[in-house]
Amino acid sequence: MIVGLSNSIHIAGGGPAGLTAAIQLKKAGFDPVIFEKECKVGAGRHGDYEGLDNWIFSRKVPAFFKQSGFNFNDVTTYPISRFFVHTLFGKPITIQNNHPFFYLVKRGSGINDLDYQLYRQCKEIGVRFELGKKGPETSHIIATGSRKAAAYIRGINFKTKLKNQVHLLLGSQFAPKGYAYLIIINGKGTLATAFKKRIKCSINFLEDTREYFNSIGISVPNEITFGSRGSFSLPFGKMHQPYKIGEAGGFQDYLFGFGIRMSMMSGQAAALSIIGKKNDSQKIVKELNQKRRLSFVNRIMYEQLSDKRMAGLAVKLSENSNPLSVLAAAYAWNFKNILRWINLGYRYEVRPT
Repeated sequence: MIVGLSNSIHIAGGGPAGLTAAIQLKKAGFDPVIFEKECKVGAGRHGDYEGLDNWIFSRKVPAFFKQSGFNFNDVTTYPISRFFVHTLFGKPITIQNNHPFFYLVKRGSGINDLDYQLYRQCKEIGVRFELGKKGPETSHIIATGSRKAAAYIRGINFKTKLKNQVHLLLGSQFAPKGYAYLIIINGKGTLATAFKKRIKCSINFLEDTREYFNSIGISVPNEITFGSRGSFSLPFGKMHQPYKIGEAGGFQDYLFGFGIRMSMMSGQAAALSIIGKKNDSQKIVKELNQKRRLSFVNRIMYEQLSDKRMAGLAVKLSENSNPLSVLAAAYAWNFKNILRWINLGYRYEVRPT
């Protein structure tokens, strides 16, 4: 246990990172208190779908949840083993694998939403919550999200009678230096476009994306819109008090935004450090920093691709017998990828601290 910390640990922010830190601390005999500025955990989200990746880390999602302190069977997830990639260069491309690429989860405060379900598991073992209150300046753990924006997401949540399906839409017309996606699960859909901050926001990429899917027979009504943002800061360093975790600490995937697992792992690392398991905490942080470096290199390389080149890579991925392994290779800390980091690192929005 760190000198100066009592058994009561204050955590600012009730997202997946803060919740993971809290459940780890509670199970180790500490008394964590989560301060959440919203009236409910997950109230700052919009019911949109996000993914838990199955390629960035070697541990599969169910095992990862167990290691994080949560019961995976009590979390509503939707394994995705097939999705469609759309470009302006030919027909939609089908990409499929024997094992799930990712597990979709719904974000928000509803009973079937990830945030609420993690909150409920924390409550069941006695984690204390102060809802509607910001964390004190003396909080031991900061899990309040990103303050700087380098990319934006604009989206629509809607109801539909269409069957379950997942689509990725690539091209500068819809999401310059980014991507657009359409997810439909059990009658509820999320359409969104993620694009770089430097692009003029006066261009309505979301409407262009919606019109594209409408034109191919996938009707997307113009219903409840939402927006969010992301950053590309890389504050590398050891875990120390106050612990900045989740997006507050830059723990996220910079390529396609699969950051939930990184956020949760950073929460676990902070908790282990407080508990006194420094070596275990440092191992997690080391792995996270490696993955973040690689995801940033992948982001730089992705932004340099032309629309036609993106389409060609999607075709090659679809032709591979194990596309999941191809994605995993892009996050392997090997000689080839280390050289990529050395040559491309510390550019663009990277802000080491």
